[in-house]
Amino acid sequence: MHVSVHLHGILRDRLPPAARGRTTLELPDAATVGDLLATLGIERRVIVSINGRTHVSTGHVLREGDQVMIYTPVGGG
Repeated sequence: MHVSVHLHGILRDRLPPAARGRTTLELPDAATVGDLLATLGIERRVIVSINGRTHVSTGHVLREGDQVMIYTPVGGG
């Protein structure tokens, strides 16, 4: 299955600079968000949005054509 991935902030460094934080990945059927993060080598705490639905768990099963956005948490105050 293929999913589109858009990495934000410092996570963009996981991809070549020319990709500008965007790529399409081929993953096995029934791959989860956790599998995607492992494929990208992301071990830190992140916020994942799939098709506009925010705060998706690592156990969420991906589907063909999903659009995944991955952010680092931001604090302030």
